Amino acid sequence: MTREQIQSGLGTQWAGQDIVYFKEIDSTNRYAKKLAGQGAAHGTMVLADTQTAGRGRRGHSWISPAGSSISMTLILRPDVPPAQVAKISLLTALATANAIRRVTGLDVRIKWPNDIVAGGRKVCGMLMEMDATPEKVASVVAGVGINVHQTQFPEEIAHSASSLDLLAGRRISRADIVRAFLQEFEQAWVLGDEAMMRAYCARSATIGQRVQVIGLNGTYTGTAEGVTDSGSLLVRADEDGGVREVLAADVSVRGIMGYA
Repeated sequence: MTREQIQSGLGTQWAGQDIVYFKEIDSTNRYAKKLAGQGAAHGTMVLADTQTAGRGRRGHSWISPAGSSISMTLILRPDVPPAQVAKISLLTALATANAIRRVTGLDVRIKWPNDIVAGGRKVCGMLMEMDATPEKVASVVAGVGINVHQTQFPEEIAHSASSLDLLAGRRISRADIVRAFLQEFEQAWVLGDEAMMRAYCARSATIGQRVQVIGLNGTYTGTAEGVTDSGSLLVRADEDGGVREVLAADVSVRGIMGYA
């Protein structure tokens, strides 16, 4: 997985036109934030063969075995107010799902807000981080970690995680996945809000499913009914039949019948 392999035939206008590659790094998000602060261009990608201190949502660690996974972060400079940045998380999930689906042929779905699942197992996680004032967004770094060649997982996630190779039954090219992601991301970036949300919901593994919402103030079950324009999940709670708006930063959502 080299920069030259990825950029060969890439054909994008800005996504991945500048790729900063590391054999090993602590965190692609951390380095991307540093580059963004130094003025790196919109669409610059930080890519690593392995991370030693990868992070996921809500403080979780992300394991990135050398030679087996994709660890990448895209630097973005959206012209939107901070309140609308949550949509970029959904857009990133959509681009990732479309890219994996295109390269592997797998029926890839999005577990709200932005985990990518196939066969009921998680193959990809994301972490969005923003540098902004209350009025203006300076930059967003969109970190994506994808399990590609792994055949074994730590005991605590073995029941819920998988890799593209295991699910597809063949060896998948990491460079092909990264190239497809950059192409799909640039296409999704210019979609209008309505078209993007429609495409996201069509890929959802969560909407219409029974879910458990786990938050700091307690846990409840219900049915996921949709996603708001701002990216929140709408859940009709079992206990009172009311529809509650769930924010990604506040809770963890799990399927009643499995991870997805």
